[in-house]
Amino acid sequence: MSLTFSCSCGATEWQVVQPETGTHLLCYCADCQTFPRHLGADILTGCGGTELFQVAPSQVTFTRGAENLRLLKLSPKGLSRWYTGCCKTPVANTLASAKLSFVSLMTAPFAGEASALGPVRAHVNTVYAKGPGKPAKDSGLRRVLWDFAKRLLGERLSGRWKATPFFAALDWTPVAEPEILTREERNRARP
Repeated sequence: MSLTFSCSCGATEWQVVQPETGTHLLCYCADCQTFPRHLGADILTGCGGTELFQVAPSQVTFTRGAENLRLLKLSPKGLSRWYTGCCKTPVANTLASAKLSFVSLMTAPFAGEASALGPVRAHVNTVYAKGPGKPAKDSGLRRVLWDFAKRLLGERLSGRWKATPFFAALDWTPVAEPEILTREERNRARP
C-alpha cells in the first residue's frame, strides 16, 4: 500500500510506501508554527499544531515535480524544512544529515482519507499550544522517540538510509540550496 501527497497546485506529488510503519503526531513547537506561517500556508490546527507523519526517507518517492523542492532553515543549525517552490506547500522536516534518516511529513498535502495515516499517537511541545481545546500536556513522546530510534537503526543497518529524495547520493548534500532565515524574518513569522 502507498499513500499519495500533492502540493496545492498539483505540480509536485510524492508517495509513501508501507505507511503502517509511520508515526502520526501533532507538534505545537514554535518552529513548527513559524515554518508554515513564513510560507503563508494555512496548515496549522486551531490550537497551533502541525500534523506530522514520521517515516524513513527511503519510504518517500517523488513521482512528479521533484525539481520543485526547496529547503528552508529557520536558523543555521535548525532542522531542514522542505517545501515546494511552485506554490509554497510545506512538505517535510528532515535532520541536516542524510546519515540520520528521518523525515517528518506534513499531513496537509495528503490526498486521501485521514484514517489511512492511523490515529494521532502523540501531542508534543504542547506548551506552545494555544486556544480552546489545546492539550493540557505532552503525550506519547516515548512512543515517538522509540519509533524514531527503531527507524534510524533499521535504515542504518540495512543501508536504506542511502535511498533519500532529499539528499544527493554522490556527496550527501541537500538536493536544494538551503535558504536560512534571518532572525528578523523568523521573528516576523513567530506565533
